[in-house]
Amino acid sequence: MEVSVVVHHTCASSWKLYKDAKARGLSVKFVPASLADLRRAVLGIPAVFADGRLVLYDPVTADDLEALLRGSARAQLTVEEAVDNFVTGVTYNQALLSLAVLHKSFKPILADREVVEVLTRARLREAPEVAKAAAEEISRRDAQLFAENRNRMLRALAYGLVRELYWLGINPASIGVEQISLWLLAKATVGRLGLQYPRPHVDKDVAEALAAILKERGEHYLAKVAEEQSSILSDREFLSLFG
Repeated sequence: MEVSVVVHHTCASSWKLYKDAKARGLSVKFVPASLADLRRAVLGIPAVFADGRLVLYDPVTADDLEALLRGSARAQLTVEEAVDNFVTGVTYNQALLSLAVLHKSFKPILADREVVEVLTRARLREAPEVAKAAAEEISRRDAQLFAENRNRMLRALAYGLVRELYWLGINPASIGVEQISLWLLAKATVGRLGLQYPRPHVDKDVAEALAAILKERGEHYLAKVAEEQSSILSDREFLSLFG
């Protein structure tokens, strides 16, 4: 089986996966992300393909890659495990996470069967029927699941915002509710795709919660991002993938 991984030069998960795979001597192809990858449903990085078929978004481990190479990835997957995998996958994925937070719901993501199969790990485990059952369960428990995971999702989203502020050289302390609302509306959408009906908006409680996280943890997040990006930039072998 041919296994390839779409990676990005700013992505700590890509970098760590690359290092771990190389340390194990895994025969995996690492490919720089490009705009064309959107046509292959690469909505998160790293994205793993097996024989040209998308099977995983982050979180991905070297164990996952090795299982694919050995043909041993197929395994039992319960509906509850699939639901947990889905929520975790959304939390790791800034594009899908911002969409879920904007809508205060996982339902916009459930509309895409392929994405659900990948997030639940049902495609990795070759269990599409479990993905279907998990989607039904997530839809039924949508409000409950969102409420249970709201805080960790907001923290993950705030960390992603701080990473972008780091690239732009902007102090998180200078960002307020209005700027966060503008950022989230743009982050969660592609053109008009992803906007709510009938009137697009960002709920005030969401923007205020993100602002509170920035105020409390912004400096800590910024230091972590700076350390992460510095480590990546010092790895010439990894950066050589990108030209």
